[in-house]
Amino acid sequence: MDTIIKNQESIEWVKNPKHRDVFLRHLTTSKENDRLSAHIVKIEKEGEIIPHIHEILEVFYVMKGEGDALVNGERVKAAVGDCIIAHPGEEHGLINTGEEEILLYAVFSPANC
Repeated sequence: MDTIIKNQESIEWVKNPKHRDVFLRHLTTSKENDRLSAHIVKIEKEGEIIPHIHEILEVFYVMKGEGDALVNGERVKAAVGDCIIAHPGEEHGLINTGEEEILLYAVFSPANC
């Protein structure tokens, strides 16, 4: 495969149908590689990534905003600079409790879409 460069601003936001007021920019997907997918995730004010479980690894880094993350069955504060690692089979989620949108950089391994 050839090396690719993308600017996230050129990628359209796509509504995530499984979650409330959550939108994605797909930076890389299984169409480009089978090892990981990477996304910019926007959770609008009062939006939520509803608690869910994957059979793959998910790592997300908070770039903007703050909220309550579901981690090991408990709600804990997550803010800029925090990295949340959800191992396969672990329930996780995130509610935007702040005054602005949340922006995440999310990586799934192997690629989930």
